[in-house]
Amino acid sequence: MHKKIVIAVSAVQFLLLALVAVIVSDIHDRFFSEQLGVKAKVTLDFSQSDLRQEDVFQQLGAMSDQWELGLMKVAPDLRGDQSGQIFVQVGQKGAFPKRIERFGHEPDAEIRDRRALAHSFANGDYLVTGKTDHIDELKHWLTSHRVDQKWNEETLLTILQFLIMQSDFGVALLAVSMLMVSLALYWLAVKAKGRALRVLAGVPTWRIQCEDFSHFLLAMVLAAAILDVLAALYVGFVYGWGFVPYYSKVLLLAEAMVIFSTLVCALIFSVASWPNPEMLAMREPAVKRLAKSSAALKLAVFAFVLSTVSPAVSAYTNARKTAQEQVMWKSLADQVVLVFPSRPGSAGGAEIEQLFQTLQPSVGDMVRQAETANRVVLSKAWTEDDFAIDGMTIAPYRYVIMVNERWLDIVRKKNKGLSLVPLALEQIPKDAKKFLESSIPLYVRKQQQARNIWHEVKMYRLTGSSPFPFVRFGGQLEFAQPKDVLLLFAPHVHALFNDNFLISVASSSELSFVGLEETQKLVSERGLQNRIRVNYMAEEGILRAQLYAYFVWLRAGSIVALLAALAIAATISAFIMAVLKAKRDFPLRLAGASWWAVSRGRIVKEWVLGGIVVMLIMLFQGTNGWLPVGLTGALVLLALPFVHIGAAAWVFAKNSLRQL
Repeated sequence: MHKKIVIAVSAVQFLLLALVAVIVSDIHDRFFSEQLGVKAKVTLDFSQSDLRQEDVFQQLGAMSDQWELGLMKVAPDLRGDQSGQIFVQVGQKGAFPKRIERFGHEPDAEIRDRRALAHSFANGDYLVTGKTDHIDELKHWLTSHRVDQKWNEETLLTILQFLIMQSDFGVALLAVSMLMVSLALYWLAVKAKGRALRVLAGVPTWRIQCEDFSHFLLAMVLAAAILDVLAALYVGFVYGWGFVPYYSKVLLLAEAMVIFSTLVCALIFSVASWPNPEMLAMREPAVKRLAKSSAALKLAVFAFVLSTVSPAVSAYTNARKTAQEQVMWKSLADQVVLVFPSRPGSAGGAEIEQLFQTLQPSVGDMVRQAETANRVVLSKAWTEDDFAIDGMTIAPYRYVIMVNERWLDIVRKKNKGLSLVPLALEQIPKDAKKFLESSIPLYVRKQQQARNIWHEVKMYRLTGSSPFPFVRFGGQLEFAQPKDVLLLFAPHVHALFNDNFLISVASSSELSFVGLEETQKLVSERGLQNRIRVNYMAEEGILRAQLYAYFVWLRAGSIVALLAALAIAATISAFIMAVLKAKRDFPLRLAGASWWAVSRGRIVKEWVLGGIVVMLIMLFQGTNGWLPVGLTGALVLLALPFVHIGAAAWVFAKNSLRQL
């Protein structure tokens, strides 16, 4: 009977590992696509490189073909709901299918040739799908051109590091380990009397230990084997048989770690609770020495649950934020930015500055023409730190954000509750007003506008609950709380700002255009196709945001597993305590004492210890964790009386039937 319980409970616990392995396999397929045979992945950042953006793909492609690297760039699929990915060949050599399957519920990914990179930035993730003999030469070339590179290779050690270092997966593994340790404690509890009698009969210690642990190990391995077969069949039929080998490798590794840690802890508990003849001679219960072990385990699980609650809440909060980011990046999927040979003021000297002077009228005219079709998007921000440099403050606000009508239209589509409240001049912070009155006139197209600047722009404060998105220098999307934003609204971009300002915000990606083909046409009509590249704005942002949703649900599952571990540990501890107190509890209950009166002493003791643990964790994690930690601790402590009373009632019933 007890073996069946161990097998059943182990199977349920290993099921959590199977779910974790599914998520790991899903994320792994994003980084190391199984059907592409990815050998390594590298994230490249060319922001500090001496290479020209327009030459990067050509040189990487040449090296990929020369060394047979099979180099591919990961990009989002901008069609549809932008939830999928595509893989683009950087070189020209190599035979690849036109489409590959992806793990999970993602759409199949297309394989495209290098022409698909014509409007992409060089920064991002690249996959090595061919030979790896010359990766060191590639690394040396990247280093010589000051390219920041972060490599990851597909090895068993990578999987192990990923499982351990990622907090979500580490919590899940630890949760299952604690569940299994709770199960080991149960096994020792039900075997305690038999072990004591065998010691009394003179059976060697090593034999008792070997037999007990071999039976326990066999039960766990049997449960794992049954679940592994079912899980492999499920993955094969649902996701594809090509994903089964990697999935099985992850699952077996996780199970091996959990089983090993369980056996180690079980051995420690076994030594701590080892019976001797004196215990039986004194008529002490065989489970007496498990009392401290079970109490320590329950206290450890309780402390671990509480210490994980606050990070889990933070994970949910970050997930909501990144979900909003995901939605916003998708809204920018059709937007493009202009890429120039260099930004004004960067290295390049007078020649670059002269080039920008030459391009200014054309860029200004492109903005004019695009704005007539409502295809110009402006979002530029100054933070409180920018003002602090000059000793200014914009309190109670933290950001001054300048936008046009098209940006507000994009934001309102995703944030229906956003409201703009007009501000009179006297309501604008003094330093903000001073800054705008001295800065904006430098950017305007006509001097008359400089003298009447407050007739050209409008100031608002924001109300609402959803964060307000804005673009920072370089095209990074950030969010601000509505109460922190002082909004500067520019109704007409080209009519208000001069060409010098327009090319400045265009080169920093704070001004973008809607529509790739339409913007390319604007560039070509002015003969600038060899000087200005048109790139998608949101590719890397969409890729980053796609990954965030995977982690929050695992953290929730981890908390559920920890709560289950706490329930099992608390039940076992309560059972052991009820057995130890059976001689005291039985006559009290027969005399008419209530179950609360019978169990009150041990309940109050655990309330005190639990309360101390709650206070210590709240003190350690700070004020941000007080609410989730306090609420969880209170719920757990309130459940203790039911656990103890239930255990005491069960022991009383068995005692009444002389079956204990």
